[in-house]
Amino acid sequence: MLKKQLLRNIILGVVVGLLGGFSLLHPVQAASQNENADFEIQPIMPEGQVDESLNYFDVQFAPGTTHVIKMRVQNFTNHNITVKSEFQNGMTQMGGDMKFQTSTNGLDPSLKIPFTTIGSVNKSDRVIHLGPEETTVVQATIKMPNEKFNGLISGGWHFIEYRSNGDQKDQTISSNYAYMIGVILRGSHYKVYPELKYDSTQPILYDNRPALGIKLRNVQPMILKKIYFKAVVSKKGLFSDKRIYEKEGSSMSANSSVTLPVSWAYDDMKPGTYQVAVKVTGENLWNKLPMSWTFKKNLKVSKAAAADLNKRSIQRPTNKWIYAMTAAGTLLLVAAFGLYRVIRIGQTHVEL
Repeated sequence: MLKKQLLRNIILGVVVGLLGGFSLLHPVQAASQNENADFEIQPIMPEGQVDESLNYFDVQFAPGTTHVIKMRVQNFTNHNITVKSEFQNGMTQMGGDMKFQTSTNGLDPSLKIPFTTIGSVNKSDRVIHLGPEETTVVQATIKMPNEKFNGLISGGWHFIEYRSNGDQKDQTISSNYAYMIGVILRGSHYKVYPELKYDSTQPILYDNRPALGIKLRNVQPMILKKIYFKAVVSKKGLFSDKRIYEKEGSSMSANSSVTLPVSWAYDDMKPGTYQVAVKVTGENLWNKLPMSWTFKKNLKVSKAAAADLNKRSIQRPTNKWIYAMTAAGTLLLVAAFGLYRVIRIGQTHVEL
């Protein structure tokens, strides 16, 4: 009985050891830590603000006029800080949602008047030095186009803190302390509707993995909100396949394009003919009217394009712990079996 109990304990120890080893394969996520911003900004609403209750600029100015808009910037800390301030153009990022950039490169061809071509932060306010608990007001100038325009021009007023590493020549930008306040300039005829058009589908790398990028364009000067994107890519015949991209609660800037990435993850993309089906629903910004579009297209992915994409993509990571734990588990089981045989043989000799 004592030997049988010993045998059960050994086998139980092997099992517990294996389970404990495999539990190491699941990393523990560190708790996130939120930090309070060093500074705060508050828009000072100008004449021409359409809705005073908004926390961003939504203005309507007459054509050919020049206006100054202002922002209050306050340092909450007990030390000096430096903040950079600039205007940026409204765009739509990969997969949906609005983004902003200073450059006019990559803007959709339907955008005739980029925000940064008619507005700029005053030169003296582009780099703001604030002492402990100091508050200041910075200004930017907007020169409205002489000709009337429809819909809106969208942009943003961006603020980000520079943090020093001790060397005055070595400054880095901390993304922890950044703000973007939207600026919408309404045209003479504001009430227009977004219009989505299918542009193209191309093999791309998305997160360094094979994907098909479906490009859609909003060719009208109006923002589309509360968007639901669904893109389905199907391949028939040999090596049939089906991939889906979905996103809800998104937005799309006026006169901008978006690429919906349908990913193959760690799988290789196969050459052949694919069918692309896209459905988009959303709300027009100015009257919240529901809108929807559907697109169905076919495209062919060549052997060369698929091979090049698969070659440049990252491979599925190998978890070496799995092999180590498998080897260790095998050795433990062999040892347990060997000990079991020894005990059984000993029991046989005793019985004889």
